[in-house]
Amino acid sequence: MTTAPSPRPRRSAVLLTAAAVGAVALSGCSTTNPTTTLLRYAPSDGVEMDGESIDVRNLLVVSQGDGAPGVVSGSVVNSGTESATLTVTVDGQEATPEVTVEPGQAVRLDGAQADGSGGERLTVDGVDVPAGRVVEVRVQGGGETLTADAPVLLPQGPYEDYADDAGGTVEPPQADEDDADH
Repeated sequence: MTTAPSPRPRRSAVLLTAAAVGAVALSGCSTTNPTTTLLRYAPSDGVEMDGESIDVRNLLVVSQGDGAPGVVSGSVVNSGTESATLTVTVDGQEATPEVTVEPGQAVRLDGAQADGSGGERLTVDGVDVPAGRVVEVRVQGGGETLTADAPVLLPQGPYEDYADDAGGTVEPPQADEDDADH
């Protein structure tokens, strides 16, 4: 008696080949699209600057712009072994006051303290660019000079508390009576 060969080995080979082709196809996505969780980015409204011992995080300027005063916001971290007194300029204009950061410490430029109290804010007399644009901010001290283009944001939403030092509150535009009918 002659028996026909069993179809099982062929079916197993087909399934194994299909699994291998599927694995190669799915892994191809990671070849052309890098894993985004491994990319470094600033997860905030501001920009970052990295120096040898001075790092700046979430740097931005809050102002109505077009000549209105502004508040420099962000944090400075001193990972060095000596205190650093920093001078900050916004588009060439020196912000006041100077900021001193002790070794191993961080200081917020907007004056907020770790206990929730407020301190003196870092301010400039006028921001020449309109809100929504960027302005050059330079941080110098501790033997380092860091420069970045930081965004200028309106004193509204999370930055509404800066309104008194940033040109006043922002009023929403009023609709014309003619527009109300449409």
